[in-house]
Amino acid sequence: MENTPTDASSRRVRSLLFRLGMFSLCAIALYLLAPSLLAVFAEVPALADLNPWAAAFVLGFEIVSFMAAWWQVRVALPQASWFVASTSQLTSNAISRVIPGGAVTGGGVQFAMLNKAGIDAGAAGAALTATSLIMTGTLLALPVLALPAVLTGTEIPDTLASAALVGGGALIVILLIALALSVFDAPFRFLGDWIAAIRARLSGGPEDRTIGETLVAKRNEVRGELGSRWQAAIGSAAAKWIFDYLALLAAVKAVGSDAPMSLVLLAYTAAAVLTMIPVTPGGLGFVEAGLTATLVAAGVPTQEALLATLTYRLVSYWLPLPAGLVAYQLFRTRYGADPENPAEQGPPAVRAS
Repeated sequence: MENTPTDASSRRVRSLLFRLGMFSLCAIALYLLAPSLLAVFAEVPALADLNPWAAAFVLGFEIVSFMAAWWQVRVALPQASWFVASTSQLTSNAISRVIPGGAVTGGGVQFAMLNKAGIDAGAAGAALTATSLIMTGTLLALPVLALPAVLTGTEIPDTLASAALVGGGALIVILLIALALSVFDAPFRFLGDWIAAIRARLSGGPEDRTIGETLVAKRNEVRGELGSRWQAAIGSAAAKWIFDYLALLAAVKAVGSDAPMSLVLLAYTAAAVLTMIPVTPGGLGFVEAGLTATLVAAGVPTQEALLATLTYRLVSYWLPLPAGLVAYQLFRTRYGADPENPAEQGPPAVRAS
């Protein structure tokens, strides 16, 4: 059945109304969150008082985090060069953080850039969808690392060197857990039964015993797409989140706070989930308000929490924006004109980067 001019016009109207609705929602959210944003930005003059070595660690950890994201692109698509992996990821990241609900558009642009670089569209779509699921799953698994210390009150050394060692240990733990999950089905069935029991209790209906099998099937689907690269995909995702967390931890240390690493990890996870809220670009406002509040709850004094949030967001949100523009220009210089319209490409997935 062919599309008529009326159908095309109707789609354009719906698309316009959707965009207007998203921008209106974004404006309202930013208005409501303005006090939190202004409180964070008010700490700009205090950046000059940061511990310079700790500030260098903040930037260094964040750079490594981005490199891990490029590595994941190469794991998913071995035919992609480091140049293509880095420029497409930086461009996608920047676009996803400048418009409301930009993750879809950013993913579409990355998809188009990979296609422009000669990578098969089907392979790119399947691989990026699989790694996107792994990236989100790894993030949601991070709080598990903090639970033992939180529940037992274990004291963790608060120096940056110790933080890096603990981060490395956390990476190894995540890899071991991921390796076990790639082999055994029982954890997924247990999780499925747990979810089914909660849903049944809330709804008053029978338990859905198929959830566990659905999770196992999804795991097998992702593993099938990546083949032997499954473990490397998990490793790159874990490295991305661990080093991003270490950047926040270094920011907390840079302002002179000695908040427990485990509680900062919980604050980090909450902030990372807030970046996925599609109302404002990159969770702008939501992250500043949420991260400041969770850092205060973790024992960081309010002024120090504001400065730590500003320092972390400067390297994780603001500096990558011009980096994305430079990356896109470098890509255009090598591969010519603009990639095809991502809206016509049909982006396969929303990435958590």
